[in-house]
Amino acid sequence: MAALPRVKKEYQIPRGRLVFYPFDAEGKRLGGRQFGNCPGFSLSVEGEKAPHYSSQGGLREKDEEILIEVTRKAGLTTDNISSANLGLFLSGTVETHTQASGAVTAEKHTVEPGRIYQLGVTPGAPTGARDISAVVLKSEDDATTYEVDKDYLVDVSLGLLQIVEGGAIAAATAVSVGYTRAQVSWERIKSGNGTDLKGALQLIADNAHGANRDWFFPSVTLSPTGELPLIQDGNDYSQIGLDVEVLKPDNGEAVYVDGRAALIP
Repeated sequence: MAALPRVKKEYQIPRGRLVFYPFDAEGKRLGGRQFGNCPGFSLSVEGEKAPHYSSQGGLREKDEEILIEVTRKAGLTTDNISSANLGLFLSGTVETHTQASGAVTAEKHTVEPGRIYQLGVTPGAPTGARDISAVVLKSEDDATTYEVDKDYLVDVSLGLLQIVEGGAIAAATAVSVGYTRAQVSWERIKSGNGTDLKGALQLIADNAHGANRDWFFPSVTLSPTGELPLIQDGNDYSQIGLDVEVLKPDNGEAVYVDGRAALIP
């Protein structure tokens, strides 16, 4: 008898690029964007079965088991800390904040030596002013003009005022700050309402070893998960984690896995 042929070896070291195609308000697929480098993307599948037991004999025995539910989930990890990925992690938006130019003549603060104060904080500018100049610090009654570097320090780029310990400004002193704002703009990422982001997800394979198969998930929801280090010791790169819920669309299947196309002879 001839020996059975061996099964073809198909080992794999997976690599690839992930592309997310968000849906608009009507569920239409928009243009996709890449996440960037993703050290991890794993799919998990869980099935639930309904067992049936025969009661025709003295011993109740299982004679059938039917698969009634399948749940597919994925975990995505990226170390590309881009603005768009941060926006996803915060369930928020990426926008451009514009600061109008103008002069501030008497911004009031009650200060303490050694403390730092953000200038230009308003409901419309919760993080304060940037790129300021011509800073003048006086007592609230304008009787005393304090000296920069001796009584106070200013970070003009970030709009920060620090009162020097041992200077002429005592504790609980009411001061008046004058300065000029430049007309500048900067990128701002704001957290949102925590709703899941819906769209389609594509994995374009580029394996280190093994046949390339491209995965497509027509309907997924993304939600942030895990921790994002903002300060840490060591030299580990920060990573953003997203949970992916794989859904079955009305007009198709939940997952498609395509091999690479070849010409038909």
